[in-house]
This record gives sequence, structure tokens and C-alpha cells, in this order.
Amino acid sequence: MSDNKNNQNIIAALEKVEHPSIAATLVYLGMLRDIEIDQDGKVSLVLVLPFPSIPDNIRNYMVNSLAAAANSAGGELQKAGLALMTKEEVQDFLAKEKANWRG
Repeated sequence: MSDNKNNQNIIAALEKVEHPSIAATLVYLGMLRDIEIDQDGKVSLVLVLPFPSIPDNIRNYMVNSLAAAANSAGGELQKAGLALMTKEEVQDFLAKEKANWRG
């Protein structure tokens, strides 16, 4: 498989990862940024959080889900950096959260 095709498969898998409490993907919620994949399929990305106080178990679940998605497509999550959303991004996130909350 070509590197480009493999990278597309990895990105497609990452784009399907859902938030554990919200019936929406992390991409739709604006929580993934700066996805990079090297020639060996090693993935680095930034998980963008709406608040600094996200519980560890939720944050870890999302990172582990991203790692599993990358692995399922032949990649390997090497680095998952963390960042905080801007005020505008938080407002967008909260609207999407409200519309898609699992309860």
C-alpha cells in the first residue's frame, strides 16, 4: 500500500472516533487538530479540549480511542498533545454537545 493511501486510511479511522459522552465525532466537535503522519505511519496530533478540567478518564478514553483507530488502519499514535479551545470554539462545542448529548 502506498504511503498516501495508508495515510488516508489512518486519517479516515481517526475521523470516526466519537466522544464517549456525546454522539458525535471528535472531528465534528472540533477536538482534533494538526494531524501528522510520517512515512512509517507514526501519528502525532493535538486533542483540543473545551475546558482544562476535563476528567482524566474522559481524556484518556479519547486518546486511547484515537490510538486504537490509528492502529486499526496500520498506524501508530506516537504523540497526542493537548490544547484548549478558543472562546469561539467552546461556544460551537457546547452547541454541538447540547444537540448530541448521550445522557
